[in-house]
Amino acid sequence: MFLRLPRQGRAAELPVEELRKRYADLAFFLNAGAPPLPHIEERMIAAPSGPKRVRLYDPGTPAPAPTVVLIHGGGWVAGDVDTYDGFARQIAKRSGLRCLSIDYALAPEQPFPAALDDCIAAVRWAASEGAGLGIDPARIALIGDSAGANLALAVCLALRDAGAALIRGAALAYGGYSLDFDAPSVRAYGNGQYFLSAADMARYRDDYLPDRADRENPLAVPILADLHDLPPLHIAVGEFDPLRNDSERLAERARAAGVDVEFRLWKGMVHGAISLMGWVDAMEPEVDRIGRFLVKVTGPTTAC
Repeated sequence: MFLRLPRQGRAAELPVEELRKRYADLAFFLNAGAPPLPHIEERMIAAPSGPKRVRLYDPGTPAPAPTVVLIHGGGWVAGDVDTYDGFARQIAKRSGLRCLSIDYALAPEQPFPAALDDCIAAVRWAASEGAGLGIDPARIALIGDSAGANLALAVCLALRDAGAALIRGAALAYGGYSLDFDAPSVRAYGNGQYFLSAADMARYRDDYLPDRADRENPLAVPILADLHDLPPLHIAVGEFDPLRNDSERLAERARAAGVDVEFRLWKGMVHGAISLMGWVDAMEPEVDRIGRFLVKVTGPTTAC
């Protein structure tokens, strides 16, 4: 077990500003081992909730380049492009794709659908205006972890329903796709001993979805959605993650809907494992596997 927070510091018990500070304080550990890249560039873009940062990580791939849009985790209430700097660098370096990391509105100040609306706007911006950052608008994929995986899947659903075929594939790591807190994995691993607890999950739900009617919305709870006609998905989750059953159910339902699905169960891993790859050697081949998936769905790259 690693990165275990003391009981007095559990997410479920902290005011939102203190939670965000604790999350930012972990950035040094989360970004450990991040590789250098030849070019990183930041922009501000217009989003429904107001101006938002996007940061482009270029591993040396000639433009126009296939690009993966990274939607960060943090329970919809914390996290930003700074705390996910190491994650973005690793994905760009190991896939050879450019990576566009994005900020979005955070709950509880701006609950659902603010974060989703911002993410959709950022993806649309990448497709329409991203040429200035060397982005090929026909070769865009998504990656998200935890709350970011929920949002990435919801972006795919929303764009599909809008008839906008912008996404070539999505890599989804240990996402929260349901509100089933009685699932076997929650009962087994949600006691606070495996980084994410059931109490934390309930706090994040209440902050993101204070309106109970939204808890029936498939864009907030994607396990409720019709999953037909989605792009290929790479779905991964740790063995000891309370959200394990969410990923397993999503993979099963997506396959039944005819979606091309790769599923990986990371043995011995807990929630948040990708962000800890600088400390956990076993995660390196799994991130490389995600990179190969992203290359497969967006097409080959030619490094400089």
